[in-house]
Amino acid sequence: LSLSLTHTHTHASHARTCTRKQLKLAYDGQRYLGFQFQPRELKTVQGEVEAALTRLTGEDREFLAIQASGRTDTGVHARGQVLHFYTSRPIPDLARFNKSLNGVLPGDIRAIETTAPHPAFHARFHALRKTYHYYLDTRLTMDPFARRHAFHVGWKPPDLERLKASAAVLVGTHDFSAFSNKSRDKNGAGGERDPVRTIYRFDVVHVPGEPGMVRLEVEGNGFLYRMVRNMVGAMLMASTSETMGPAELKVMLEGRDRRAAPIGAPPHGLFLAEVSYPAELLHWDPPPPTREEEEAAKAKKEEE
Repeated sequence: LSLSLTHTHTHASHARTCTRKQLKLAYDGQRYLGFQFQPRELKTVQGEVEAALTRLTGEDREFLAIQASGRTDTGVHARGQVLHFYTSRPIPDLARFNKSLNGVLPGDIRAIETTAPHPAFHARFHALRKTYHYYLDTRLTMDPFARRHAFHVGWKPPDLERLKASAAVLVGTHDFSAFSNKSRDKNGAGGERDPVRTIYRFDVVHVPGEPGMVRLEVEGNGFLYRMVRNMVGAMLMASTSETMGPAELKVMLEGRDRRAAPIGAPPHGLFLAEVSYPAELLHWDPPPPTREEEEAAKAKKEEE
């Protein structure tokens, strides 16, 4: 990793030296049109976070320049979304700032932790791995308290052994074109994104203390647009259908044709659970001031 110890942020055509902060968020995505800011006063998670940060710091959204680890879609939740933002002045007590932030955020968005990362930290580009969880309610009678955060499939519950075998098919490095909606998968130059991704694990877990609740845990080095929901939809088909199983799912993966794959699972069962970064970027102790910096600070204090 190439790391710079200073950052200059351009705002209103003027370069200003500013500080970068990392914020970990949890949110219920039901009321929001995804994470990313939308114009015309549409309600988004980023819009709410920016409004709260502006209220506390006095910076506008252009100066804050929020960058998240990734965009969650309409109705998708998060327990471990990570973003960074900028302020023109230091924040001396980050724990107190985090508490104050929760005081002005809506109740369905929580600031888990605000920290001072390495000055070169970037929430999107330095992410090494992401973990998503998808919840399935396999009980015949839907739990009314889980209906907003789990996909009820009790009317035709999946065969869990076939579900596990289907998950195993997707582990490894593959071209995931068959499970990617193309509309947002563009690179910075306007071309198609590389559809090759690595899935490190795809586990089927019984949620402790909740009989019939199943959690699908998928960890990878990155995910294409709607890739997780599309994979879950195909896995459910492969674990319930008489004409499709894990072997057919493998053929589908290798065929790389989105039109041949089933419809994706709905958004409300999906959570961004965790984003992993290099340890050296997450915390930073500034180096001691040089003699020149100490003398300059002393001279400035004397002038005041």
